[in-house]
Amino acid sequence: MSKGVEKRTLQRHFNPVKAKLAFMDECFSQLRNGLPSSRDDYVESDRLTHSYVKSCFLMIVQRAVDINNAIIEFSGNTPPYQKHQSFRSIQESGAIDLETLNFFEHALDCYQKIANPYEGLSAPDLYDVSFLLLQHGEAYTRQINDFFDDTSTKTVAEDI
Repeated sequence: MSKGVEKRTLQRHFNPVKAKLAFMDECFSQLRNGLPSSRDDYVESDRLTHSYVKSCFLMIVQRAVDINNAIIEFSGNTPPYQKHQSFRSIQESGAIDLETLNFFEHALDCYQKIANPYEGLSAPDLYDVSFLLLQHGEAYTRQINDFFDDTSTKTVAEDI
């Protein structure tokens, strides 16, 4: 068996992107269960709820960046230094659509504000972007799964 066929076979047995997607789905479940039903309820909620939602948001966005970088590495390229560029790269490859790219660029701006101790993100803004993350994040996971299903079908056809 050639190294290329061996590598593709190994990737089918353990696909780190699929493992990261499964973890991401768990984070979505946690966010869905922890995010109050209204913006006002969230703003008035306790610090524990705010921290929980913030942690879920950060984990989901970082996991998406990790998935992007794995896809970029699978294609034989070096992942970019900038998180924004990883989303642009996979959008250019056809893995995600433009609407998903645009949302995640906004989410990354929010991510940076949260990570920067001198900025921060207001509770209403965090609620809004977390609420939208449920919609756009699930679209992202669906698109990545579809991309891998399409890619693995092509790879199997190439192996024959």
